[in-house]
Amino acid sequence: MMKKRISLTLALILLLGALASCAGTATPGSETGTLSPEPGSTAEEPVTEPGTEPSSEDEPETKYPTEYVPPEDGSFTVCGTDLSEYHGLLYFPFPPDNNSTQMNQHPMLNRITAASEAAGFSLKSDTVRSEKHNETPKYEHEILFGHSFERPGIPEVPKDVNAYGVTADGTIWFSSPSPLLYDHLFFLFLEEFFGVPYGSGAASGGCALTECYRELPRLTDGELRKMGYEIVFEDNFDGDSLNLDVWEHVDVGQRRLGYSSAETVRVEDGKLKITGSYREEGEFGPAWYAGMVGLKQWYCRGYFEASILCSEEFHRGGDFWTAFWIQGPAPYQADLSQGGAGPGGAEIDILENFGPDFTSCTIWCTGAEGKGDELVKDAYEVYGIGNRYDEEYHTYSVLWDESYYRFYLDGTLIAQTSFANGTSVVEEQVLLSLEPCGSYAKEVLERGLTEMSTDWIRIWQKAEP
Repeated sequence: MMKKRISLTLALILLLGALASCAGTATPGSETGTLSPEPGSTAEEPVTEPGTEPSSEDEPETKYPTEYVPPEDGSFTVCGTDLSEYHGLLYFPFPPDNNSTQMNQHPMLNRITAASEAAGFSLKSDTVRSEKHNETPKYEHEILFGHSFERPGIPEVPKDVNAYGVTADGTIWFSSPSPLLYDHLFFLFLEEFFGVPYGSGAASGGCALTECYRELPRLTDGELRKMGYEIVFEDNFDGDSLNLDVWEHVDVGQRRLGYSSAETVRVEDGKLKITGSYREEGEFGPAWYAGMVGLKQWYCRGYFEASILCSEEFHRGGDFWTAFWIQGPAPYQADLSQGGAGPGGAEIDILENFGPDFTSCTIWCTGAEGKGDELVKDAYEVYGIGNRYDEEYHTYSVLWDESYYRFYLDGTLIAQTSFANGTSVVEEQVLLSLEPCGSYAKEVLERGLTEMSTDWIRIWQKAEP
């Protein structure tokens, strides 16, 4: 214990020395106070996400590797340049079908602008496609939001990692696989370097930024246990049939533009498999068929995760799509859902797959403030990061607690929201489904059938006090 404290003291002394100068070229791990030695690695002393608890009562971890100290003159500078000279540039990786909310119209951008103005500086921002201005600066001083920047001084951060930092020449950058997570990283940045409590919209006493690198660690089983979570349900599908003591077939019969059928579900080779196809002699007649299963026991809050190989998806919503989700008792009834926080709860989509490298997560509810009976959503899409969801198993998960829904892809945070009136407070049903969408596209008919495969599913919850 004493040895560790001495090491921490020495690290702090070195850190203060590093903050006094902006000279040199940064590589992740080269400057004192970085969170991890290399991009993509797991940090030993990570930035603690809002709402998490210290891992040790004897020696609690500090939330950030630096302690905020405002400049005496209240100025805002980055490597000696006044922050008022900076311009924001948001790289938005539009999906192939361009069917997405424009970045400059999204509330996330408004939250970044509002947070900067409240802190004490006005950040003007442009939105560009990922390919533009990636190598050549558009402005002399920039704050960049995106991933895979090809700029001198910005480290090669993997596309599936959340990180941010300041280069030696003063460029501020934020890298995330999810473009709608930029505001989360920005709030963490304001908290550490500007002294603004996360998401508070409070004023800052100023800043004097220098070269640094920060990386958010992946969420691991060990971190979940430190937070007090334990596995309360697990199915590895080791048998030769679905365990109907814990599972049930859901919505058997007409479903969307086809039918949900128990005949499409089987357990084989340690996997739960659901097939989708057009059947001339299906149990409900000629039509598109797929299936859905749900747990008989319902759960309120916790960490829900599954390892899934998605079905092939050629057309967004016009084929079959793989889904892992949690359904409240009445999320589509405004008087019951009450913005997701009432007895009707919300629909929590942990995974909806719409293409080989295109996945999404969404919250749905009714009765949100000012929306009446309107069904509203908060959607997050991740695409173009180099995955093949129809060829590889990936882990999809959500941490649902009193404050947020936090969605993860392979342990990397991709979304955080409390939409709309707060998180659900009721027990909801966990579902795995392949949705029949009724497309008559030529490639679907030629393919014959498609299949989603679930390797395992686990549910974690905190022990009751």
